[in-house]
Amino acid sequence: MRPIMIGTSAFATADTELLKQAGMGWVRLGLGYPFVDRIGGEISRQYLEAKQAVERFVAAGIQVMGITPGPGIGTYVAGPGGALTMQWKDRFPAWYGPLGSDEWLANYEATCEWLAADLKGLVPVWQLANELDIAQFAGPLNPRQACDLVAAAARGLKRSDPSLIVGHNPAGAPAAMYFFGYLYGRGDGLLDYCGIDGYYGTWAPGGPEDWARRVAELYALTGKPVLINEWGYSSAGGVQTEEEAKLNVPVCKLKKWRYGWGEGHTPEAQAKFVAAVFEALKSQREALLGVFFYRWEDQEKCWQCGAPDCPAETAWGLIDKQGQPKPAFYAWRDGARSLG
Repeated sequence: MRPIMIGTSAFATADTELLKQAGMGWVRLGLGYPFVDRIGGEISRQYLEAKQAVERFVAAGIQVMGITPGPGIGTYVAGPGGALTMQWKDRFPAWYGPLGSDEWLANYEATCEWLAADLKGLVPVWQLANELDIAQFAGPLNPRQACDLVAAAARGLKRSDPSLIVGHNPAGAPAAMYFFGYLYGRGDGLLDYCGIDGYYGTWAPGGPEDWARRVAELYALTGKPVLINEWGYSSAGGVQTEEEAKLNVPVCKLKKWRYGWGEGHTPEAQAKFVAAVFEALKSQREALLGVFFYRWEDQEKCWQCGAPDCPAETAWGLIDKQGQPKPAFYAWRDGARSLG
């Protein structure tokens, strides 16, 4: 039976002993752009701090899946009348060149080659950028350009260390099917796993049973072991009425979810959801490379809109803002034991 990766997205300061009590053998960490002025030049403070976090987790006996830097981020800003508009912000250095250009891709590939060399022996598994099938993380890139970014990252990493395990994690938007077809139909074997993110019952309709169907579908489609890079269920937030849902506005605007499951978005419902997902995944155990929960800790404010009372990004954690386990912590611990 293939060993399975059990992990979560966590801040660099996460309590490693509590992580291990929950059965977490892995954490998922973004590394950021390492160079300030040129390839091989001055190293950024952001990267040095991220590397220190990697070393801290590894020293504590927790393995790290690294995330190569993404092109940017889209967040919501209030416009006239209170309407929310997504605003894109580049995260890469200006000297990289225009996003999506040959110059940009060459610099990105060289950056990933350097990352693999600098972190050799510390980061054996990589996620290539993040959810490039949605505008919030792809920005102006079309699906073909986003796939070229993923391929460039894979080539760079593997040039330094062919033993690395690499893949990408579409969010599951309609464009995701293009990614699966293009990236796994190439025949070059660049990617080692099929990654996927999903939030049934919160961002999307459905429930825990949908995870078994999704994993089976992707395993059959790509022929690669499936890594669930992100899954979870928010423990806070109301559910929109039919009339509210017809408005088709961001969750950050109404501060209510479009979807719910069971008794809604409560700590107790979150725990039941986690337990039910593990039960569903048992039927697909041989198809799985791993499962990463999003996320380890609740957050003070929503990173999408900045509001502390917005459920969109504040209540996904297995532990609360005070660092105390929520009911889902124990559901995760028991589920991880049964699956792992």
